[in-house]
Amino acid sequence: MIKLNKSLSSPSTAALVTAGAVLSAVMMVAAPAFAAGSSSKSEIQRTYEKERADCLAGKTGQSQATCLKEAGAARQEAMRGNLRTASTQELANNAMLRCQRVAEADREDCRMMVMGQGTRDGSVQSGGILTRIERLVQENPTAAGTPPAPPSAPMRPGPDVPPPRQPKASAPAR
Repeated sequence: MIKLNKSLSSPSTAALVTAGAVLSAVMMVAAPAFAAGSSSKSEIQRTYEKERADCLAGKTGQSQATCLKEAGAARQEAMRGNLRTASTQELANNAMLRCQRVAEADREDCRMMVMGQGTRDGSVQSGGILTRIERLVQENPTAAGTPPAPPSAPMRPGPDVPPPRQPKASAPAR
């Protein structure tokens, strides 16, 4: 058996999966903080002030302007009662649905990553979290070491070209 590192087939696919995983993690952390089902206005305001302080301190991984805008929008929606906490099942279903956009050959690896399998390297602040799935693949013993056969092209005769003319030997002088 040969150990083979199987990774996603293109950088854009890897970026899509990584972005989805990061978004899921952010939603799982931020959604409960802004849930307004039973929150009072003072709880919503406290949550907003904490989020705003995190934005100003640079603890969020977003630009300060974006962070402040998101915190303000979340507070406004919480006041309206439009924010709710997604269930664990909803979050898992959404993550699995993102794998439908991945190439068929990589879909099983995507599902494994969503379920938490694989080795993770990097961070959001360093540019991304990369997840690697390693599998053992048995090679085909009948095809091992045999070079591919050259394509068989029919042999066509060349154009009818007469042989080059040879100078005539002159008769010896007597």
